[in-house]
Amino acid sequence: MAWPELADLAAGVGVGWLVTAMWGCLGMLLGVGLHSVAVPIGLGLVWLLAVQNLLTAIAAPLVGWIAQLQTVLPGPNAAALAAALGASTRTPGVAAIVSAGHAAVVVAAYLVAFCVCGGWLLHRRDIV
Repeated sequence: MAWPELADLAAGVGVGWLVTAMWGCLGMLLGVGLHSVAVPIGLGLVWLLAVQNLLTAIAAPLVGWIAQLQTVLPGPNAAALAAALGASTRTPGVAAIVSAGHAAVVVAAYLVAFCVCGGWLLHRRDIV
């Protein structure tokens, strides 16, 4: 068995945590915003599994501005990070539509935005 190099292993773990934290903070933002548990889970799954796949597979090849919009959406950028680490692009949802650096910046920006918005909303509605 050939183990991966330590740098490759660290990059994989870092990307995995970055993507997971981004989606988790989106769930936190939806949970705080909707004061619920089931509705944010349902909305997140509908976005992740239905809307995003419809945009990527059907709308993007037909409409140019939707293809450009994908470069700033969280799902395609997370998929680009996975593709940069060596995930097969034959895997559904994995496509290298942007560079790894661009994808990392966008995913990190979404992570910060979701945390800031969730914290602000929690403070504004539930604490003050």
